[in-house]
Amino acid sequence: MITRQPAPHRRCRASRSTDVSAPARAFTLIELLVVVGLIVLVVGSLGFALGDSSGRSLATAQQQLASLVGQARATAAVGQTETRLLIYGSPPPLGDAGRFLRQIQLVRATPPGSTTWEPVGPALTLPRGIYLVPPSTAGFLATRVVWPANPAPRSTLNPVFNYTLTVNATPLAPAFGPAYWLAFFPNGSLDATTALLAGQPYPKLVIATATPSATNTPLFNNPGAVRGLLIRPATAAVTFVNDAASF
Repeated sequence: MITRQPAPHRRCRASRSTDVSAPARAFTLIELLVVVGLIVLVVGSLGFALGDSSGRSLATAQQQLASLVGQARATAAVGQTETRLLIYGSPPPLGDAGRFLRQIQLVRATPPGSTTWEPVGPALTLPRGIYLVPPSTAGFLATRVVWPANPAPRSTLNPVFNYTLTVNATPLAPAFGPAYWLAFFPNGSLDATTALLAGQPYPKLVIATATPSATNTPLFNNPGAVRGLLIRPATAAVTFVNDAASF
């Protein structure tokens, strides 16, 4: 009588099948862990970038101001006419909260020597949350914020004047409105009077972060989040300033 033995190869196949499938599951788990790790890194990097948004906005606004100063100087020299930078200066609630200390318009005297001001290109609005620091910060500081005094990171600007702009001898409506201003002469220099400088060696344009109050008045909230420009009067050349202590 022939006795049949169990087929060992079947057990081997089962064993081999188990041995082959185990590494596949382990590899999938490793892939999953790698993907999760990458997601964590991406989310962390995104959070860091979002947290630095005010820094990027300040740098952008600083570049915009430098470009405007260069454009004002060139416009004055090429056109042989006085050119001005106007900074909208009518505070809310009477003024436009979206424009106050954020909108800047380049204008030129047309014809040369007149006090009729023609816009040069569209107005520029600084990035959201970034404002030009006025000559006085009284009433514009958030609670418990102490603004540096020496040196003072505040803009050097002529007092607010009401401007109506004109194109082809036709006044634009509505008027631009009250504005701080800086003037550039046909020789490319900046009009830096003793009254304007107020003891400072150079005119300054200073920008900082601010949050709107309940009445939409911008309140500067961080004396460390400050950038700006120093402008040499004779040539209107600018120096970038990236911290409050350097003004």
